[in-house]
Amino acid sequence: MIRTTRAMIVGAIVTLLVGLVAFGSGWVAARAAGTTPFDTFIASFGTAAARQETPSEVREEFAVFWEVWHLVEGEFYHPAPLVRQTLVYGAIRGMLGTLDDEFTTFQAPELAAQNREAMQGKFEGIGAYLRFVDGVVQIDRPIKGSPAARADLRAGDIIVAVDGQPLAQAVAGLDAAAATAKTATLIRGPKGSIVTLTLRRPPTETTFAVAITRDEVPVVTVNAEMLTGGVAYIQITEFKATTTQLLDEALREIVPQHPTSIVLDLRNNPGGFLTTAQEVLGRFYDGVALYEQENGGVLKELKTILGPADLRLYEVPMVVLINGGSASAAEIVAGALHDVRPHTSLLGERSFGKGSVQNIHQLRDGSSARITVAHWLTPSRAEIHRIGITPEHQVSASEESQYAVPCVVARRPPQGQTSCSDAQLAGGLTLLAGTVSPP
Repeated sequence: MIRTTRAMIVGAIVTLLVGLVAFGSGWVAARAAGTTPFDTFIASFGTAAARQETPSEVREEFAVFWEVWHLVEGEFYHPAPLVRQTLVYGAIRGMLGTLDDEFTTFQAPELAAQNREAMQGKFEGIGAYLRFVDGVVQIDRPIKGSPAARADLRAGDIIVAVDGQPLAQAVAGLDAAAATAKTATLIRGPKGSIVTLTLRRPPTETTFAVAITRDEVPVVTVNAEMLTGGVAYIQITEFKATTTQLLDEALREIVPQHPTSIVLDLRNNPGGFLTTAQEVLGRFYDGVALYEQENGGVLKELKTILGPADLRLYEVPMVVLINGGSASAAEIVAGALHDVRPHTSLLGERSFGKGSVQNIHQLRDGSSARITVAHWLTPSRAEIHRIGITPEHQVSASEESQYAVPCVVARRPPQGQTSCSDAQLAGGLTLLAGTVSPP
């Protein structure tokens, strides 16, 4: 039985009054600083559900995060409303930035969607690469055979407006990557629809409008042709989802011509899908493609993925061209061919040095997180990450006239000349001919 005496009642009243005075003093002091405990209390309601979803094993560590979050929402001076999504994305980027791995990254929904589409090897739009220079978005170059090329869009054309919407307003305050991503989103659309671009072509200040019908635009990542002397020239620019199919189509034309040697050009190839790299290797040999070194030192062996029997070129001598722009999957292919395939040499310059593998996760709002899950080693177990591959035949890039070569793919001779020049391709052809040392 609990008894309540008069003294206890008086004491309780005094305590309550003291508490109210203290709370009032705190309220006045906080209001003088621009906020009140009530502001912070109210701010906490909006994140209650998120805090409840925080896993119990890290709830203590996240307590300080939510503490700062509530301080920002309750105290931070912001004439314009705070955008919570921007705060969340910034927090994610900050977290990933502490991992000291430039390839573990976060992408907001717009850019993530464009990258997913691009990696499929085709998209629907006008077919032009963009660049952001001096505060304006320009056409970098139209893709061959695309609606942009048919509409005579040219490198350097400045995009003033898209469907009448001034582009300067749409990209104001954005960095280069975000500005080009925003512009691409405005321009892209379903096949058969029309987009009107208002352009300015320097040095003139006059603007003009071009209505372009969107279409499906394939991204050509494989170029191949037969050169004199029975040399098959094969260029792979990226390892996208459609690259293997394009390579097989090229090989169906090349293999019946019985090539005596191959130049595989991987220069400036930034990489792409690991599976595609394994498939490409499977057209040139059967064996180990690479090793993946996972957490805990676990080493996993990955094999080549074989192609059709009539499209395999296992024994034909090959020179692989690489340079500082050859990265990731391109380095996987170059390193594997060098380590395993007979009669294969590397020529050019040291490669980029990206020897890590990322899983790409699409998140609930369409954004994506790229997480490094392993480092890869060549079949001889050589580490590539931040080291690169140094070819045994080191040849610097040069277009001096003494390095005359056939004009491969879409290259054309410089004005006043009848042939193209490429020291590395010339070195590869010389090496295959076996006549003299490469330049």
